[in-house]
Amino acid sequence: MFQTTKKWLSTALVLSTVTLIAAACGSSTDSQADVTNSPSGSASAAATAGQKPTKLTVFIASRTTDALYTNETLIWKELGKRLNIDFEFITGDKKTMAAKLPLMVASGDYPDIVSGSIADFNKFGPQGAFIPLNDLIAKKAPTITKYLVNDKDAKSQTIAFDGNLYSVPMLSAVRSSEGPLIRQDWLDKLGLPLPETIDDWHTVLKAFKEKDPNGDGKNDEIPFSSVETFYLNFADAWGIDLNADSRWMQENGKMIYTPIDPRTKEYLTTMNQWYSEGLFEKELLSRQEKDWQTLIFNNRVGATNHWIGFVAGFNDMPEVKKIPGFHFQVTKPPVLHKGDKALTDRQQQITVPWAWAISKNNKNVDVTMKLFEYAYSNEGQTLLNFGVEGDTYTKGSDGTLKYTDKIAKNVDGSAKALYRIGAQPLLGFRQDPQYEKASCVSVDSCKQLFNYVDNNYFRDAIPTLKYSDADMDDYNRITTQINTYVDEMLSKFVVGQEPLSKFDAFVTKVKSMNYDQLEKIQNKAYAKYKELAK
Repeated sequence: MFQTTKKWLSTALVLSTVTLIAAACGSSTDSQADVTNSPSGSASAAATAGQKPTKLTVFIASRTTDALYTNETLIWKELGKRLNIDFEFITGDKKTMAAKLPLMVASGDYPDIVSGSIADFNKFGPQGAFIPLNDLIAKKAPTITKYLVNDKDAKSQTIAFDGNLYSVPMLSAVRSSEGPLIRQDWLDKLGLPLPETIDDWHTVLKAFKEKDPNGDGKNDEIPFSSVETFYLNFADAWGIDLNADSRWMQENGKMIYTPIDPRTKEYLTTMNQWYSEGLFEKELLSRQEKDWQTLIFNNRVGATNHWIGFVAGFNDMPEVKKIPGFHFQVTKPPVLHKGDKALTDRQQQITVPWAWAISKNNKNVDVTMKLFEYAYSNEGQTLLNFGVEGDTYTKGSDGTLKYTDKIAKNVDGSAKALYRIGAQPLLGFRQDPQYEKASCVSVDSCKQLFNYVDNNYFRDAIPTLKYSDADMDDYNRITTQINTYVDEMLSKFVVGQEPLSKFDAFVTKVKSMNYDQLEKIQNKAYAKYKELAK
């Protein structure tokens, strides 16, 4: 069924051969197999012994288009030196490579290593394009075993329907979260505490609207403004998630669909009240990111909901220096009643969707597994997060890692600087919490970024359901239809274009859209998830 062809290598891709002659280096403190603690020493030994490097072709997206991976990319050059590997890259920008992956699979002309999404590998792996890694990990990769196989959530988010692991994923450093943030300086001016309950939030937003907290003498404050559908996160108070990516939740041993749950009607009733009272801006459903930031930097917005670290970073931006005391402060997820446990589902999963896999054409599986294992090791983790000591980072006497000015003060920003050296690549490695801390613009923004982690405001992760191919097709078909209708109606209920008296009719309509079939698929997939999680 596959034809041997290289037509999928379009001009948008870059083929670069990296000859990196050095020797294998070995284990970090995690006691990886076949790895030592002295990269330079073992490299010299290998070179003296005249060992030829192993050639591996790698299909991977580069993180920035102005620095596609080549033999001079710092991280890959160092990996080659430490592991005695000669890399040959097939690379391009992320969008291009994502489009090319299924074409490459269809061609049957596979590189040795492929970087892509876990979903792709779980689709094409069972078809024979990629090899199962279960036994190889058990025999050759104690660090991957520790952080992937032995972690219930990480494993369940990676394992395929047939019970195989076809890829090794990137593991997130921080379970970063979306959440509410509020102008602490406005609260202080009005003598109000941080809101906790939904009633508290109503009181605070009403005060923001009526009491001129920005002090300009005008009634121009916008109590709450956000973009996209972040306003849906107030549903945390009712213990549900209404975002399109998380509407199916585990409850009492089965999967429930939150938009038709009675709690959703209660949530919508409250949000409609807030909207009608002017506590939400009129452009709630259409506000664009750039305009939203302009409102914030013009001292107009009292509260928002977004990625916490992103908004906390506003406190240190030059645009707000003109506003005395400007300070956005993260709050707990809202609750209905004082004393309720504050919890949210709006968190990043342990596994980032990106991973890498071994193709069936790979003739150097053992060397590839050494590479995969090294990337998960402490030493590999430092390399892939920080680069090379003395060049891109320094290490303090207390073990704290800090980026050098080459990264931290790069004119194009630290993220771009890291991408250019090959750090934070889209493959299987462990992000380092120190990377997040080193990237924070201030102590305060870092503290806020970790706030939900430090206080454990997260519900248990939503199960990663496991579908057969046929069920997956039916799920996508039915869900697309239902979500289109649900998205429209949730918005209309909030802004009053549809009265809440029609909520029951809304539920009936959803159930008429092949909902029963979808519910069976979801509970079947949940049963499979539980089976694989044992």
